Amino acid sequence: MGTYLILSPTRVRERFKSLVNDGLKGSGDSGVVAVDVFNGQGANRPEANRGQHLLAPVSYPFAVGRQVIENGVAAYCGMYAVTADQRSAGVKGTSNWSYRDERVLASLSIAPKPFGLLAEYNLGRGPEFNPVTDSIETQRLGGGFVRSAFRLRRGGQELLPFVRYQVYEGGKKHERDARSYSVNDVEVGVERQPSAAFELVAAMYWGDRRFEDLQRPSNVQRGRLLRLQGQFNY
Repeated sequence: MGTYLILSPTRVRERFKSLVNDGLKGSGDSGVVAVDVFNGQGANRPEANRGQHLLAPVSYPFAVGRQVIENGVAAYCGMYAVTADQRSAGVKGTSNWSYRDERVLASLSIAPKPFGLLAEYNLGRGPEFNPVTDSIETQRLGGGFVRSAFRLRRGGQELLPFVRYQVYEGGKKHERDARSYSVNDVEVGVERQPSAAFELVAAMYWGDRRFEDLQRPSNVQRGRLLRLQGQFNY
């Protein structure tokens, strides 16, 4: 349940059309101001504590020359319940298993014409497993990512080399025992579009992650992988 106001300046709306016509991707929103009340337990899950979450996002794009810059801020708050099916036997927590769940975030999107940037960062607090006390506790969290890309056109084809960096420290409320995470990821790759109907991506990923719950109270993993992806557009 929510209330939305769509902002559509003519100049920006025309720029969005030009992005799509130029084969670029975007949100398609010409600015949004909203207030939303929703079930904070997640998709396809019933409310567990008779409390609702409140969300308030604001975004507004700017046209600068031929470019469109989309920026936005948002915040939400509520009480999240860690239900029985999300808990390990023996894990400790609050008497009613409900925790403050709060976020503020900022985002920025610049389409690659030819240089592009996509970034988001959020801060807040929420449930997180503490391996020292074997308990789910309300703790601070924070993280985000930045992705830069450069668009090259040669001989009717298109190349889009990119670099992505991601960090996160905190709990993941939807996972077992509100699993505690520390994430430090880097991905370098290139996207090739032989035609508008087909995309091919090759990327190398390096990851350094800690993710711990009661069943795995000490768990640090490092690794790398090569990702190959083909996508048909219709």
